[in-house]
Amino acid sequence: MPSIDLLIQDDDMVFSSIGEPLLVTGVDCVAQDIRHMIREKGYAWRMIGERNQTTINALCTEIEIEMENDERIYPGTANVTLSGETLICEAQTVAGERLVVTV
Repeated sequence: MPSIDLLIQDDDMVFSSIGEPLLVTGVDCVAQDIRHMIREKGYAWRMIGERNQTTINALCTEIEIEMENDERIYPGTANVTLSGETLICEAQTVAGERLVVTV
């Protein structure tokens, strides 16, 4: 089943020139959902200012588990790392597309 959702940018819906909401599909839809999951479950907030590497690794593992619970992600392919202040989430979708999300 293809993934389709409303396109959200800068916390707001995106509309066409005639006022219709734009849609996002495929790997872009999965990426948008992963990005929202990280924010909605508070992972990004909990990582702000965190210096304990054990806690950071645990949070990255929690995000990987959440990603792999998504039926559109191929099991065993989720990888989450923190590089500086950027959270990088990578995975393979069941459709064979590579997913990279940065927060």
